[in-house]
Order: sequence, then C-alpha cells, then structure tokens
Amino acid sequence: MKSPFILLPVILVFSFISHLPAQDVPIGSWRDMLPYTTCNSVTEAGNRIYCSTPYSLFYYDKDDHSVVRITKITGLSDIGISCINYNKDLHVLLIAYTNANIDLIRDGQIINISDIKRKQILGNKTINAITFIDHYAYLSCGFGIVVLDLYKEEIRDTYYIGKNGSAINVLGLVRSSQDTLFAATEKGLYKAWSKNPNLANFESWQIDPNIDSTARYTTLTWFADKLFVNKRKGGGSDTICYYSFGLWTAWQRTVSSPVVKLQSMYDALLVSYNYFVHVFDTALNQTYTVWNYNPGFPNPLDAIKDKTGHIWIADSYLSLIDVNVPNGTIAHITLSGPLTSKVYFMDAMANDLYIAPGGHDASYIPLYTAPQIYHFNNEIWYNLSGNTDPILSNCHDVVSVSIDPNDQRRVYAGTFGSGLLELYNDSVIRKYGESNSTLRHHSASDTSDVRVSGTTFDASGNLWVVTSHNNSCLSMKKGNQWTGFTIPESNENDLGSIIVDRYGQKWIIMRYGNLNPYSLLVFTDNGTPDNPADDHAKRLNSNPGNGNIPGNIVFAMAEDLEGEIWIGTEKGVAVFYSPENVFTGEDFDAQRILVEQGGYVQYLLENEIVTAITIDGNNQKWIGTDRGGVFLFSPDGTKQIQHFTAEDSPLLSDRITSIAINVNGDVFLGTDKGIIAYRGTATPGGESNENVYAFPNPVKDGYDGYIAIKGLVKNAEVRITDVSGDLVYSTKAEGGQAIWNGRNFNGKKVKSGIYLVFASNETGSEKVVTKIVIIN
Repeated sequence: MKSPFILLPVILVFSFISHLPAQDVPIGSWRDMLPYTTCNSVTEAGNRIYCSTPYSLFYYDKDDHSVVRITKITGLSDIGISCINYNKDLHVLLIAYTNANIDLIRDGQIINISDIKRKQILGNKTINAITFIDHYAYLSCGFGIVVLDLYKEEIRDTYYIGKNGSAINVLGLVRSSQDTLFAATEKGLYKAWSKNPNLANFESWQIDPNIDSTARYTTLTWFADKLFVNKRKGGGSDTICYYSFGLWTAWQRTVSSPVVKLQSMYDALLVSYNYFVHVFDTALNQTYTVWNYNPGFPNPLDAIKDKTGHIWIADSYLSLIDVNVPNGTIAHITLSGPLTSKVYFMDAMANDLYIAPGGHDASYIPLYTAPQIYHFNNEIWYNLSGNTDPILSNCHDVVSVSIDPNDQRRVYAGTFGSGLLELYNDSVIRKYGESNSTLRHHSASDTSDVRVSGTTFDASGNLWVVTSHNNSCLSMKKGNQWTGFTIPESNENDLGSIIVDRYGQKWIIMRYGNLNPYSLLVFTDNGTPDNPADDHAKRLNSNPGNGNIPGNIVFAMAEDLEGEIWIGTEKGVAVFYSPENVFTGEDFDAQRILVEQGGYVQYLLENEIVTAITIDGNNQKWIGTDRGGVFLFSPDGTKQIQHFTAEDSPLLSDRITSIAINVNGDVFLGTDKGIIAYRGTATPGGESNENVYAFPNPVKDGYDGYIAIKGLVKNAEVRITDVSGDLVYSTKAEGGQAIWNGRNFNGKKVKSGIYLVFASNETGSEKVVTKIVIIN
C-alpha cells in the first residue's frame, strides 16, 4: 500500500521548538498529541536526520533547520516504532514496529509491508534491529531473522535459528568482511556463512563456542575489521568484546553503566551507555565523550555520527540532541508535546485541555505512577512533573483534573493517594489533605493516603471532591470554605469519578464486587449543604426499580444537554431519562436504546465495554470503547454518524480511555497509546450570534473540504445566498457551528464570488452574520 502524501512540512521550527497553531483547522482533520521527549532510534539520510519515538517519526533538515513530523495522520501505517534505518544506496528509510509491521519511505511515498504483522507467530514479534546487506534488509526479530527484499518490497525469507529450529530473540545482526553472519541473541552468539544457500535451515547456524554461550548479547557492529559485541551477564555487568583473526578479546567492561547501543560509521565507533556516549577511532583510541548536554544529562538509546562530524543522540528523556563536535556546541531539537502518552482522564474548557496520566488498577490499588499533569492550550504544551515542581514531587497517580469555570487559570487535580492539588497559571500552589480540608484518608492507618478518585464543579462553581474507601467520602469547596459529607451508604467501598447533574444530584461510580453489589451512588444535599438532616443517598445496581443498569461495572457517565444521564458499562450504554426521580419514589430506571443493525434490532453497543462518554455542542454522543474504537451517535443515540478504529482511521488505538471536547469542536481521544484530536462539526452554541466568521475564507481553488461558520446562535437555521439574493444552500447549525461543502442543492460547486450567510434563531430574527469569498 502506497501513501503519496506524507512528506509535507507539517511543522516548521524556529529556534528548534515547534508549535502547532490549531484554532482554525479543517473540519474532519486530525492532529497528533503525541510525546516527542522519548527517542529510541536515529539515522542519517543525506541532509536529513531521522529520529523515531515509540509513537511517531520526525526528521531534522540540516539545511533549513526545519522539523517535519511524520505520524499515522500523515501516512504511517502504525504506532509503536521500535527502530529505523536508512539505506544510503537505495535511498529508502525502513521503519520497524514492535508488532513486526514495516513501512518503507521511498521517493516521498510510504509502502506498508504487513506480512509479519499478519502472520500468526507465537511470542515476541518485535523488530529489534535493522541491518542492510546489498539490497536486502535483515530484520532481527523476537523470534528469529526476517529477510526483506528492498527491490521487490516483499519478504524473501525467515530464519528460525534457535535450538532445533525454535524461535529465539535476535537482538542484532552483522556481516563480517569474511562473509560471516553474526547474530546476537538472548542465548548466545550465533554465526553462519552468508553465502550459504540454505540459511533457512537452523543447522546452518551455530553458536560460537569460543565465547560464553550462556550470556545475552544485546548489540553488535563491525568496525575496523573487527566484530564488536556487548555481552551481558547477570547482575547488570556488561562487557564489550571484539573478535579479530579468530580470537575474542574482552575490551571494555562496565558494571554501573550498561551498554545500550553500538554503532560504527565514518571511521568512528560510538558506544552508547545509559548515561553517556564514548567515541573511538580505528585504533580504538577514545576521541570524544558526551557527558552532559548543558543543560541536561544524557540518557541515550541510540547515537550516530554524520558526514560532517556531528554526533546525533536519540535520548530517552530529551528528544534529539545535536552535538557539534567541530565547534563544541550542543543543540536540543525539541518538539512540543506531552511528557508521555499516558492518559487516564481529561478535562477541556474553552481552548484549554488538561490531562491526568495516572491511574489505579481494577482493584483500586494505586499504580504509583510519576506525578505529572499536562496542559495544552491549543498551541503550546505545558508539562508539570515532580522533577520541576516541589509540591508535586511528593505525589503520585494524578487521576482527575477539573478546570474552574470562573477562572480557567485555576485547576484542581486529584491524586489517588496524595490528596488534592490546586494549580494556578500552570504551577501547583497548594496540596489539600486531612490537615487543611475535609478530605479524609483511605481506611488504612496512613492519614496521608488520601485517595481522591473524582473531582467536578457544579452549576454554581463549587468544587466537589470524592475520596475513595471511607464514609466521609464527599467534600465541597466553596471559595476557601470546605464542607464535608458523610455517606453511610458508601460503606467504605471504593469510589470512582463524579458528575453533578442540573438538579444538584451527585452521581458517583462505585466499584462493583463481592463485597459491594452496587454500581452507582447518587447523593443529594437538597440544596442545603450545611444541613445534613435532609441529605439522601441511594445505591443503584442492575435490579429493576433500583437502577436497572445493564451489567455491573460503570466505567463512564455524562449528563447531556437535555439533562439525561448517560452511562457506559461492560454491556454497552444506558440512559437515565428521568434522573430527577431518583429520590421521589417514581420510576427512574435506566433504559437501553434499541437500534437496527443489519436487519436486526439490538441494544446500542451491547457487545462493547463502554469506557468514555462525552457530549458535544449539538448534544451528539461521543462514545469510546475498550476494544472497538470510538463512535459518534445522534442526540438520541439511534443513528451512528461516525465510527473510528485504528484500522481505518488515524486513531492510535481501539482502546479508548477518555474523551474531551473544547470550544472549537476538537474531540480529544485518549487511548492506551496516546492522544489524537479530531476536528468535529459541532461547537457550543450561544444565545446570540457573536464574533461570527467562516473558515477557510477565502475558499481558494482546489479546496474540497467543509467550510465552517462559527459563533452562531445555538442550533441556528442558516441560509446561504449569492449577492443577488438567490438561495444556494441551507442547513442547521450543530450547536454553534454550521458547515457547508461549497456546493449548491444540486451538489455542484458554486461559482466564484461573494456569498452571504444568514442565521435565524428560535424567535425568527434574521440578519447577515458573515460573508464567504469563493474562488473556483
């Protein structure tokens, strides 16, 4: 499969830092929100330095100092890059993935070779290293060696070289000047004659008996007519050995600094240790060492030398590093993005997106993930971590974030074991626990173990906080005043996220299990938080009359624009159409939605585990699943509008963890492999037409996408006419945005000219709100 559109400069760099303005991106377009701090492989391709991350690829152009991202959006077939290498003779870049998928970039096209990925192979399929020999690429894989013909762009052969032809993890391969192939494996160093016509026969491969056959050989290279290989024994001891004229010699031995990678090029041997890089000449004299980056210290995963003498380091924390050896300077090639791909929960308001990357396991045990919070303001990333923030440094597992509707510079983040954090202007200004709030600790004896599982704001701007596994599980913060609520019905069970509906009722997820046969806890203070006498709580489960929840485990909740409560469970979706009746004694049970599919009537997503639900500006439902990707449904859920999967869209993974939508209609889809944004058609509508504009405008010749008309009154009726007043198109806004494909009622593109947009609200008042210039 060829993709001819990939090598477009989607990001330009100024002072080595890239930002992506995103206020006006086309309807239906995608943007990656991937981390670029962790780099794992680097290679030279003429005047370009290609560098890969576990998620995507980018290159640095040494001529114009630009950086270009290449992602699944712009043509890559997969996510999870393990290594890359460039064949200078054939001018082809090979990209290998952890699932054994392969992409080739040749002449501006991407060619996907998915044979190994699709083949049923037990065990590890990761491609660990790429070696070019003539017009073949030898792929060192978790099960053996795969030979790829770069001319024919097809798999030529597969070698299972382990004992009796078994699979073995091959970590690298080289050919000596005497035509011997050496394969570094987890269980010895194998060798074979490269011209043997029967290399697919395991008997053609033998373990070298002259070097320890019980060791793990992690990386190797051919340099100065010698084979260099790293031997790893138990206890973290590494020894670089070289083979010359039939003899093995132990050359470099380290205990505290494991060898990560051996590379040789331009008469230089580069040894990447986990904290520094050594460079040697052909006489094995050490000529250069990279000890620090000024600022920062090395954590290299790969390092090469280019034709101009620069050293390029793929760093596991600091992206791509350019070490200009001739003049002694160091440059950081940095792209904007989150610190990691982890996303547990997201909250968006206006143009701001906040991400909580922590979590807990299914038994509500903390994972003790690094204390981090990511903020994206639709242009720039701000990353908070324990390495730079003193308050955050003593925390772990950030699981919730809530933006203050009265001051978007203020954000509250819940940690599952370290209390509640208050942020202002991207700095943590205080932490709340038992000593300075009504938050209470986990039922164990450690009073600092305050497990905040959910946070949200009500319609009055009050903050509500849930703490798990104690009866004093709910707190409200109004200004600087805290009020605590004891709910005996929680029975010291594990609690999850919270929403507050328009009736002031608090819906809290409960962990279902043998000790707790309930899935939701609903609480009301009846509008009198200072009077506990009129508080009420009800636990809901699958029983009719007591919730009628499909399944047992609630993963997601959302209140839609009509006040209905939508929930996602392991058996699909259900809706509480009358949430106001929970405490009245009248019927309030959740109902499942019947849909017709393939001539059969069934419940909506009944075979899917629904993990996320978010409502857009047109009351449409974005629903994420654990295995089936993400769906967009009509306001009532009966019509499927979109379905995105990793197979047929740029979606990074079919496992959705969280969904958030900003004011521009950007739908942020959090997956187990990172975040990707999709520009949707709906935005929140206002009470009047304000700051209305169209994008793109003017619409230039050749543009075939949607034209967005923004800032409209909610659900406006929209008419588009030419300057003579002739109607060419009409539609209804989706929330506060209408879309037009630039065609008339007959589906033909309209002629060049000026077109007028009229919007009508519910009262029927109408006026010209904007103009669109069409150039065809």
